[in-house]
Amino acid sequence: MSIKKPSKFLVIGVDAALPDLIQQFSQEGVIPNITNLLKRGIFSRVVSTFPPLTATAWASIVTGAGPGTSGLPSLMVHLPGEKLDKWHTSFDQRLLKAETLWEAGARAGKRAALINWPVTWPQQKLAKGLQIGASLNPPFRFFYMPLWDIASSSLFSTKRYACNQVPGRAVVVKPKQAEGWLNLPDSKKTPLEFKITVPPVYAPGVSYYVAIIDTRKEGYDEILISPSKNANDSIAHLRENQKSDWVTEVFKGDKETHKGKFYFYLAKLDKNAQALKLYVSAISSAEKYTFPEELTEEIEAVAGPYMEVDDPWAYMDRWVDLEFYMDQLQAHVDWWTKTTSYVLERKEWDMAFSYVFTIDHLQHILYGGIDPKSRHYEPKKKEMWLDYIRRAYIQVDKGIGNILKNVDLNETLILLVSDHGFSNLDWNPYLKKYLAEKGLISYKLNTDTGEIIIDWSQTKCFPLEPCHAHIFVNLKGRDPDGIVNPEDYQKVQEEIIDALMQMRDPETGERMVSVAIRRKEANTLGIFEGPGFDRIGDVLFALKPGYMANPFIYPAAVQYKDGTKRIIPNPENVEPATMTRDFSGIHLTLPTLREMHAAMVLSGPGILQLSRKQPIRSIDIAPTVAHILGIPVPKDAEGEVIRDVLK
Repeated sequence: MSIKKPSKFLVIGVDAALPDLIQQFSQEGVIPNITNLLKRGIFSRVVSTFPPLTATAWASIVTGAGPGTSGLPSLMVHLPGEKLDKWHTSFDQRLLKAETLWEAGARAGKRAALINWPVTWPQQKLAKGLQIGASLNPPFRFFYMPLWDIASSSLFSTKRYACNQVPGRAVVVKPKQAEGWLNLPDSKKTPLEFKITVPPVYAPGVSYYVAIIDTRKEGYDEILISPSKNANDSIAHLRENQKSDWVTEVFKGDKETHKGKFYFYLAKLDKNAQALKLYVSAISSAEKYTFPEELTEEIEAVAGPYMEVDDPWAYMDRWVDLEFYMDQLQAHVDWWTKTTSYVLERKEWDMAFSYVFTIDHLQHILYGGIDPKSRHYEPKKKEMWLDYIRRAYIQVDKGIGNILKNVDLNETLILLVSDHGFSNLDWNPYLKKYLAEKGLISYKLNTDTGEIIIDWSQTKCFPLEPCHAHIFVNLKGRDPDGIVNPEDYQKVQEEIIDALMQMRDPETGERMVSVAIRRKEANTLGIFEGPGFDRIGDVLFALKPGYMANPFIYPAAVQYKDGTKRIIPNPENVEPATMTRDFSGIHLTLPTLREMHAAMVLSGPGILQLSRKQPIRSIDIAPTVAHILGIPVPKDAEGEVIRDVLK
């Protein structure tokens, strides 16, 4: 008897959803919608790519191809022939060398809907289908700005706060007696004022005047924000813990003009105005971010402005508290839910790919608090941290429940999938500094700007930013500044490997690197010789759980100019991660380790109901889905059809 093929296909991509937590929360009964999918289909652990990073892993899921074929080796891509310190973001779909499921589906006449899906920027004009946004994850804003956002968030405060990302975003203000204002509300205390520019750095800003007033005769309790010193022009009146409506502005640069949206949040205001924190969100694009373009207005009418990224750094730098950050995550889930639901209900589609990142970002901050192997772990606090993570899963589960109201479960193949697992993060070794001490890199540090000035004439190798898995030999005849003769290529590879294997934990003395191999051995890590193999490093290395190489050579806490402070080289080779101040969880180690497994739930017509004992590979997902749907397998796929999921 033939099995009925699904008429539609829906992918729900939940970044970093962990198989063990899915099972735990399902048993607790707090994620009923995911539990329903578990009961209707197959559950499997998934071995991700190496390295198990967002762009690389999601590309493998929809193409069936690993990094050597997809051309996406890590968070960044180094293109052959360019200087070794030049990189491109892996979230740029123009760099992807493998065919996707939706492209294969289009060959069979299928219409696709892409909703905030990674590695789809800049948008493609799909012959059949639509696209909304294109997610960039995670928000490492020192290396690159988000693809859609105009500028990162900022803080204006009476006390100096840390700023561990784009420099200059934390600005100290000194309120003074207000002068020259018109139409200010009555104030028992003398009104105060200060001026701000949004954003303060990176993009040309817009200026506002902020007045502080005492409306209840109990001390300062309200601010108003205005483009002029006329209170009637004000765009926001805020009390402590209040958020403004969205503000739309035009940001004019020397070459480009962008329209953006953002909001203000008054995180702190004491009665004497001596403790004030005014948070300004990242400036999201207020321009067209959909294909077709007219879809933007439809989405904003039902879901609100597109917010590409959240702001974990604002919490880690104590600009805002954890509850505010949880609310921010909820806002992202709400947008994702409403947008996906609208598309599934109102638009024509055969294949839909919808992505949400919130769980990943929260786990980066809090994972160390729930992992007994972490230096951050305290048994008495485990449940507190776990409950925040549980809440993030519940947020997403409720979103899934609303999305599935628009789906016929008996006609639709549903793939709920994540891209990688998580491990603790305890230490950040300064890889460039360490390699310099071994005579493999030579540089100077500009303490005013933080710029590393490489002496290429003395540099044998250079890591692919941000120093996670690949190191390139500075090879003569291949690289613009090459100094290593081809006959010495293998010798330098061995020097790099020897140096990596000597990296030691500062407390235990154990090796920090579990594997370091030459490029020709990359197949042992699931990296095969395909169209993108020339983007793979000459040496590949995997750190053990607990470690993430720091791309800088100075302490993150003072890595940018902060008033009179200067950038200070770190005297140590390793910096400890601090719970809730830095990431305490990461996904960089070998993907075969249990804690690094991703999760997959596959449900729909013809799918068995079981829990698979052995994990599948992320590259097996696309061929399996294509087989079930009866569409061509993506032409660059390296994975296999997993037939034991089928009735």
